[in-house]
Amino acid sequence: MLALLLKPRMALAVSALLGIVFIAACASTQAPLASNVVNPVSVGVSPAVTGSIGVETTYAALVQSKEQVDLAPMTKGRVDRLVVDVGSQVSKGQLIAELTNGAIESQLQQAQATLRDAEAKLASVKAALGPQQANAQARLDAALAAQEQLTNPSPTSLQSAESAVSTARSQLQSSQLMLDLLMSPSSPDLQAAASAVATAQSNLDSASTRLTQLLNPSASDLQAAQGKVATAESKLDTKKTVLDLLLNPSAAASAAAQESVSDAHSKLSAAQVTVNSAISTAQNTGTIDPALRPNWEDLLTARLSEQANVAILLNPALSSTLSQGELDIVQLSVLSDQQRIAGLMADITSASVIPEEVNSAMLAENSAQTALDTAQEELKELQSPSQNNITVATNDVAAEQAALDSALADLDALQNADENTITLAENEVAKAGAASESAKTDLVELQNPSATSIALAQADVDSSQASLDAATASLALLTDPKQADLAAAESLVAAARERFAITQPPLSQYALEVALAAVDKAQAQVDAAARQVEELKVVAPFDGLVTSRLLSPGAMASAQIPVATLASSQVVVALRVEETGINSLSSGHSVVFTSPGLPGRELELVVDRIAPAGDEQSFSFLVLLNTTSDEPELKAGMSGQVAIVASLENAVLVPKAAILRQAGQPALFVVEDNTARLRLVGVGLADENNVEIRTGVTPGDQIVVSGHNLLSEGDQVLVEGDPTAAN
Repeated sequence: MLALLLKPRMALAVSALLGIVFIAACASTQAPLASNVVNPVSVGVSPAVTGSIGVETTYAALVQSKEQVDLAPMTKGRVDRLVVDVGSQVSKGQLIAELTNGAIESQLQQAQATLRDAEAKLASVKAALGPQQANAQARLDAALAAQEQLTNPSPTSLQSAESAVSTARSQLQSSQLMLDLLMSPSSPDLQAAASAVATAQSNLDSASTRLTQLLNPSASDLQAAQGKVATAESKLDTKKTVLDLLLNPSAAASAAAQESVSDAHSKLSAAQVTVNSAISTAQNTGTIDPALRPNWEDLLTARLSEQANVAILLNPALSSTLSQGELDIVQLSVLSDQQRIAGLMADITSASVIPEEVNSAMLAENSAQTALDTAQEELKELQSPSQNNITVATNDVAAEQAALDSALADLDALQNADENTITLAENEVAKAGAASESAKTDLVELQNPSATSIALAQADVDSSQASLDAATASLALLTDPKQADLAAAESLVAAARERFAITQPPLSQYALEVALAAVDKAQAQVDAAARQVEELKVVAPFDGLVTSRLLSPGAMASAQIPVATLASSQVVVALRVEETGINSLSSGHSVVFTSPGLPGRELELVVDRIAPAGDEQSFSFLVLLNTTSDEPELKAGMSGQVAIVASLENAVLVPKAAILRQAGQPALFVVEDNTARLRLVGVGLADENNVEIRTGVTPGDQIVVSGHNLLSEGDQVLVEGDPTAAN
């Protein structure tokens, strides 16, 4: 088929190459090698162990406002007045802008006029009833309200009474607990107070030591600070070297990577010849299922065709003689052969077992293909490193530079402490001393409470009990009124009805009810229009800073067209942490934050929230951090770095030198019965020496740490330093 598609000179070249490959395969089946002995590969091994590993990672972080909102009116209108500008500090409820809407304002004026008219008519009706009737009506209304409160208390009244009982009970429990603590403090309370004294004393000692160092630094203090500077400089030089090698790889490294690719090509070709030979041998010796013999013959033909076409594409001497159209035909033939091979293998494996010698050869071929893929991937990374690796290396340099700056600042503070620094240290000593004295006083009071303190606590308990009794009685009156109270309420209502009936003039009660309903309706219209007018005002929903003014007076605004943007003064620090380090974080975890906007400063932050789901593209999780104290210099929009220490206990560890890459996945070789076994592994944390292995290796496995670049799956090995190797 290939000969029909290609030009004559190309067909001759391919046919010749196919013949050479087939003759070589047949020759290998008829003339076995003089010896089957393969020299083992000398390797160095190290056992996988269980231990602890810790890695400090620096992440890029961004300071954001805790709350931010676009301010828009609830009703459409024209901006009449803007009382803020960019940078204005506003409080919750403060006016931001006023809008005008003639139609809404006219509705309010009309509703107010209707209300005044209804009120005038009601006054006229009431005047006709006379003072006595009005008084009788008021008494009847009051009696009905009192009866309703007893028979059907409102949810608000019940909720208020229940809340009063709950508050009084909580207050009594708190007062009793305080009295019990004074009368008989528990061991944990005494221990906590004693611990507070010890902590306060430790803080005082630390502050005093710092002040002493600033006033009169010792030689050891200066030497320790200088040592930190030297260490930071060394780490910075190391990170700069890594970045430089990534951006400018050496010619030797490039040549070695290209040599690895060429060597992998050669090994793959040899492995393919071995497979073809094994298939031919199996056909000749009859070890295959006779019913599948046509399938095996087609498989061998397809493999030879595919290998020959690939050889044409990889050999410049052959491919340079073909046009682009001819090369496209060869490429299509390769794809067709590969599909044919996959289909035949599926048919064969579903119907029979592959002979052992063929299966072993195919496994070796797969290993050779994997080695080639790995070598090509490493060459590609060396020639064109990924942006992510460059970014990581750049961030490492920045982090080490920040550490060096911090160490230099500490050294300078010891060598040249100014008056302000000393004053701050003295203030810290004074503050720690006051805290220590307060803790001691609390401990003494807990151990030996005064009679006055006990008397005050007892009085507080008695007062709380009285409040609880009163609140309980009020709630009982609402939920279970006494029969006498209900009878009295009914009697008052009956008497009020009689008095009202006596004073009732000929004017119908219906007229009064109509007038009252008209007033209620007009009032509702006024309230509705007033709410719409009020909605023309834009107010701040929280304390914050105006970050942008989106409209000017005269512009139209609505719920979809905001007038300004408001951001809270409180900020959070956001960063993204990869999946391998997220499990080392939890709420309350402390980290250190540095920023170019705050040179020389390190802020302590704590983890506030961790996103429950990660990003599917970057496999990272959003983490929000809060400051432990008010930091007015920390502003939204600042960038910075956060150092996070990830550590694990009882992790399976192997030397870092053992890790290989197989088709883009981490892998290593394990020695089993002097045989190299390739295993794909799941890796986790990594430090300068070791790598955490999450899957694929168990403690005690013998891991190849040297010589693995010469290994393939199933190779015999000679372990260096093994006294039994000679046997």
